[in-house]
Formats: sequence, C-alpha cells, structure tokens
Amino acid sequence: MKKVLFINPAVNECGVPNLGLAMLNAMLKQRGHDVRIADYHFSFKTPNIQDILNNFKPDVIGISMHSAVKDKINEMIEVVSNTNVPVLCGGPHTISYYSELLTDNRLDYIFLGEAEDVISQVVENAKVNQKPELIQCPVPDINTLPFPDYLPFYCCDSIKVYPFITSRGCPYNCSFCSVPLSNSRKWRLREVDLSIRELSLVHKNYPSVEKLVVWDDNFSLNLREAKLFLKKYIKNKFNFKLEVANVRADSLDKDFLMLLKKVGCEEIQFGVEHGNPEVFQHIGKGETQEDIRRAAKLVNECGMRLGCSFIVGLPHDTLKRTFDSIKFAKELKPHHIHWNILVPYKGTKVYEYFKKNGQVDDSVIPFTIPNDVLSFEPNADTPYFTKEERKKAYLMALFLSKDAVLLQKRTFYMVLKYNLIKEFLEWLINPRILRGLAWIIRRHILKFLKRTH
Repeated sequence: MKKVLFINPAVNECGVPNLGLAMLNAMLKQRGHDVRIADYHFSFKTPNIQDILNNFKPDVIGISMHSAVKDKINEMIEVVSNTNVPVLCGGPHTISYYSELLTDNRLDYIFLGEAEDVISQVVENAKVNQKPELIQCPVPDINTLPFPDYLPFYCCDSIKVYPFITSRGCPYNCSFCSVPLSNSRKWRLREVDLSIRELSLVHKNYPSVEKLVVWDDNFSLNLREAKLFLKKYIKNKFNFKLEVANVRADSLDKDFLMLLKKVGCEEIQFGVEHGNPEVFQHIGKGETQEDIRRAAKLVNECGMRLGCSFIVGLPHDTLKRTFDSIKFAKELKPHHIHWNILVPYKGTKVYEYFKKNGQVDDSVIPFTIPNDVLSFEPNADTPYFTKEERKKAYLMALFLSKDAVLLQKRTFYMVLKYNLIKEFLEWLINPRILRGLAWIIRRHILKFLKRTH
C-alpha cells in the first residue's frame, strides 16, 4: 500500500472539486492505496501544504497542472521536492509544455493524456529518477472506470457542486482549444445507466451537495443520448439542480432545452468566439454564425438565461473587428457575456499561426481573475493587432457588456490611457453598475465616519 497525495494548485477558488483527481483516486483505492487530495482550486480552506506533508507523510505526490496557474505550480513543486519522494505531474499543461517539463529534474514522471489505466502501475513502482520519465497514456474505456471518489478531498464535507461526466472527448478541432490534446478527439459515450447509478449515490456519500454539473467536453454532441440521460434523470426524481458545462449552438433544439429547464438548469452557455465573419471562418468550429443566432433565439424563447463567450485576439482579428463581436453580442441578447483574451497554447493551431505571423511568449501564460482584469497582459500579438490594441479591445468589450468587474481603483486611469471615455460613460449609467458604485461609496463613507469618531 502506498500513501498518495494529489495536489491541485490555484490562485482563485471555484467551489467545484477536481473530477480528474477524484477518478485517479478511485482507481488507486481499488488497489488498496491510501489517498489524500489537496485541491486549492476547490477550497481555500484546504490545509497548508507543509502541514499536510508533515502529518500525512506521502510515499508519492502527484500535481495537477493547468497553464494558467504555472507560477503556483512551480511554488508547489519547490515545496514537495524537499520530501525526497517521487513527484508525478499530469493535466492540460503537461500536454502542451512537456518538452520544457522534461528539463525539470524536480519531477519524476510526466503523464500525457488520461491517466486512469496507468496510474496504479506507476504509483506502485514509482521511484525518484535522475530525470523525468514520460508516460504516454492510452485512451481509457470510460464505461469500465469506477465512479469518482471525492471523499479523500480535504474539506469534502463542504462539497456543494458535484461534477460528473456522461461522455469524454471532443471530435471538433477549434483552432484555439486544447481539449483535443488532453482528452482526445475520440468522443466516448458513457452508458446512461452508469451515470444514473452514480448520481443515485450522491446524496448518501456527499450530503452537502446541492447541484450537479455535467462536466463533459461536449455534452450535446449526441442529442439523442443527452435527451435519454435527461429523461432518466427526471424519472429518478433527483432532488438536485442540474447544470451543463459545455454545449454547442448547432446541436440545440427546443425539446433538449425544455428537458434541461425541467431538471432545474437555468442557464445555457456556449462559445460564440467572434462576430466578424472572416475571423469566425478561420476558427474551424464546424458551425455557422447563423447556427449561433438560431440557438440564442431558441434559448431566449424557452425562458432560459443565455451565456455567451467571446475571444479577443484570434487569428485575423484587429481592434476594428472587435466591434463586430460587440455588435454580435448585443444582437444575441445574452444575460451574461464572458470575454476572453486569446492565449495560444502550444500544440494548438493558433499557436502555430502566431509563431509564423506574430510572436508568442511561452514564459508567460496569462490568466484573468476578477481582481486583475485591468492589469492583464497578452502573451501574443501580431503587427496588425499589437498587445496595447488587444488590451484596449478587451477593456472596450468589458465596458460595453456592462461587466461589473471593472469596479476597481484603476478603472478611470485605464479609461484615460486607452481613450475609452464614451464606453466608460455608457457602462457607468447601467443600473447594476450604479448600485455597485453606491455600495462602494457608502462603505467608504462609513469607514471615514468610524475613523473620525
């Protein structure tokens, strides 16, 4: 028996436990291993890593790697490398940047892909190596895998959101997306009854859970199977709200949306990416802007909230073309817009595009969280869409989508720097923003009065 510690570093808190680590834990527990999971992205109440190391004394340590938290990962590796036990790493970052990781002698094993079928063998034979060993993972049959086990998570008694899958992988090849690199383009459907059986155990094992989330890479790819799952979910009368993480606009129909609404799903989100036809054409989504218009109209007609995500800075994008995205966003009438600024991950088509037509700084992987959007620095640009123009376009989009994250001290400075006064005033007169400003002003007045007394 080995004592195994899995770590998921983070700079923000999401409240959703890591499904991948829960799956690896389930595989190891079948072999009798003792596992603990320190998921800092799930909960900041997770104990300090040094305290865990001192108390648990693991024989093997595994680190989940996401490019957006590269600096935190490095800090964590520095801490655990002093334990003199084998250090394993896997996750999306290892797929894109394994060549760089192979030079890091603090690591012992680097997993590429889905590790369920190989994790037990590696853990049982793990040793400290002079240099990292690369593990190519076979694509597992998801119908033979055990149910994810979240009980070894620190703070597992506070899990309110339970993630699970009904399928894995995505056959599409969007130019910016790294999912096909980490979870394969081979789409695999899980037997519906397996998913239902897993969910029937949730209340018993995790009594604090209030919501279930379908964490598929592409839940709506096979709409017939997705509807079958929803119908069986309804038949079993599960007392949880259900949400879905990833759907495509071109696969939605009214029956599917009404089933989702019936199981408590209040919002549908899908990727729009860009409003300019030429930029959109080069993404390779396999759907049209008309598909997106139709889906947005359908979601609104069904009385559900609509969420749309856009990307600023795709190949062939410019500052001027960003206005096409803003115009398209207004046309779709979403309740929420999520603006991303492009990060070209190594191994994607957009990465090769910027290597050829612009520049990419691999040493910096930008990551936006609510308190740093005004200091966000792109890591790629082209002569026709510079970094400064990309920042201006990103902020312009945030202002025109009435995004409240811009309620920060540096807001007015950025408005003047990028000459966004018109956009700022349009943003400012929004009732939601005015309420937020009133709350901030009131808080500062109360602080001042408290000091003066």
